[in-house]
Amino acid sequence: MNALPRFFPARELSFHLARPRRFPAVAAIGLVCAAVHAQTQCPGYVETDAGSAFDIASIIKDTGSPQSALDKVRSAVARVNAGGGCSIFRDRLACEETLTLANKAIVALKACASSGARHG
Repeated sequence: MNALPRFFPARELSFHLARPRRFPAVAAIGLVCAAVHAQTQCPGYVETDAGSAFDIASIIKDTGSPQSALDKVRSAVARVNAGGGCSIFRDRLACEETLTLANKAIVALKACASSGARHG
């Protein structure tokens, strides 16, 4: 063990070990920057005044695009409205809060779906 420092001085050893470690870090930073640049300008979530939140990023990830997410949310709202709206639910206020949140999500998804169509 004592022979190792004689053949590999500490400063040379640290220099050679540090260089390979830099590449993965630089590559990871580059991939993150590329992924962020490639995404549309959609918000991560929308929130109502009461504090309810809708995770827009997750629904876009699940459906594959802002337009598909928009279609899915519109369809869900249309099903509730076609079924009689919030009056058919026991907790009408919770339903109304959910629909308010869904409508905010629709507005946000319209904006980012149209910006994605212009850029890509």
